[in-house]
Amino acid sequence: MFITKKDLLNETGISYGQLYRWKREGLIPEEWFIKKPSFTGQETIFPKEQILSRITAIQELKDKYSLEELAKILSPEIAERYFTIEDLKIIEEIPNKLIPAFVQGYGKNNFSFIEVLIMIALSDFKENSDLTLGQLIDLVSGLKGYLPKIKSTGYILILFDQGKDYYATVYEEQAQVYIDSRLKVEKEIYLNDLSNLLKLKYRKSFNFKFDQEESSTLEFNQEEVGLDPV
Repeated sequence: MFITKKDLLNETGISYGQLYRWKREGLIPEEWFIKKPSFTGQETIFPKEQILSRITAIQELKDKYSLEELAKILSPEIAERYFTIEDLKIIEEIPNKLIPAFVQGYGKNNFSFIEVLIMIALSDFKENSDLTLGQLIDLVSGLKGYLPKIKSTGYILILFDQGKDYYATVYEEQAQVYIDSRLKVEKEIYLNDLSNLLKLKYRKSFNFKFDQEESSTLEFNQEEVGLDPV
């Protein structure tokens, strides 16, 4: 669903100048400004859910952070940080009881930023569906080979099922994706929204600096997290 520039300004109460200043500062992605032919020549439309969520975040945070800091927080670029099992225990959105399943699904016990976002998304889905632990592991295992190729959080995770067999796909926000109509879409999750949550809520816990940090590779030890083979 899209929203016109006029309706966006009316709904959010921001000015034309603010909108384009935030674009120049990198707070709103340029690709969200979509040109569409109209009877007057051309109008600008935006992906409604994403732009409204982003403007709300900017309005709430602009007095707490500089525009430069805010641009880094809201950036779709992936924070170069790796997370250990102990780190995962800090993230409330990932239940401790599910950590062993994620460890088994990924086959390791240190994780990239994008892998953590997938954990948060799947944790929420499991909480609100009948997804089993085994199916959760299968979803992670099915996705893990592609996640290292993702270099930004500007992606959408789609979860769907066929006869209670669950599957997932990840695609760029602006891409057109056509899914077999025999598959029921259960949920769409914008990874950038989860990224903003993680960076803001846990900024102090993980000392996000939005630059490269050294990462250590830990060996996978299934006994360490107490998970039996499925």
